[in-house]
Amino acid sequence: MDIDTRQPRARRARILSPLVGIAVTGALLAGCAAPSSPTPTVTQTVTAPADPAPSPSPSASAPAADASPTGIGDVELGAPFDEAVAAAGATPVEACPWLASAEDDGYMLTVQRPEVSEQDPAVVVLVQASASPVDLEGKPATGPVTAEGIGLGSRVDEALAAYPDAVEIESVGDRRYLAVESEAGAGSVFLTYTAGTDIIWAVTATTLEEPPYESCA
Repeated sequence: MDIDTRQPRARRARILSPLVGIAVTGALLAGCAAPSSPTPTVTQTVTAPADPAPSPSPSASAPAADASPTGIGDVELGAPFDEAVAAAGATPVEACPWLASAEDDGYMLTVQRPEVSEQDPAVVVLVQASASPVDLEGKPATGPVTAEGIGLGSRVDEALAAYPDAVEIESVGDRRYLAVESEAGAGSVFLTYTAGTDIIWAVTATTLEEPPYESCA
């Protein structure tokens, strides 16, 4: 027996017609509510670096190696005294004009010429960085350091490990020097500490046989 399916199709068409009308009406309303100008599109371009930046090494923050037999920092042994004093930003000591000093980051810089100079102009025979041992306690080496990284706040055993041929010199009272570097035609580097302690509190470059106990008595 044949079944006539035309009537159901017509019925479905009539049922869908209101739905289609609602959809069209909604689309028209949405079109009216939409902004007249299109929303701008923001494009962000991210460029990756060709090579990642290298990580700083542990020694990146260490002081520069600028204490040597030829001088300390910008002050060179044998340089005209007045020029060296100006370069270091030092101030002559009123009571002892053969000395000049400047306070730097945590230490004192001293520049010295002969008290009675045979040269004109007088030249630098000593430049020293020093600090109070109390202020250096428990801190890493600071200020000018030698090529081996020894400076203010270093320990005597560290200096001896870095310079096994260092010569110990006894001075007045309990002051001690370690002669750690020398260079022919230049000068020598001395590390100063106090007997019974192990903190190096002065680094000296000088053409003298050893640092004087008192430069301005």
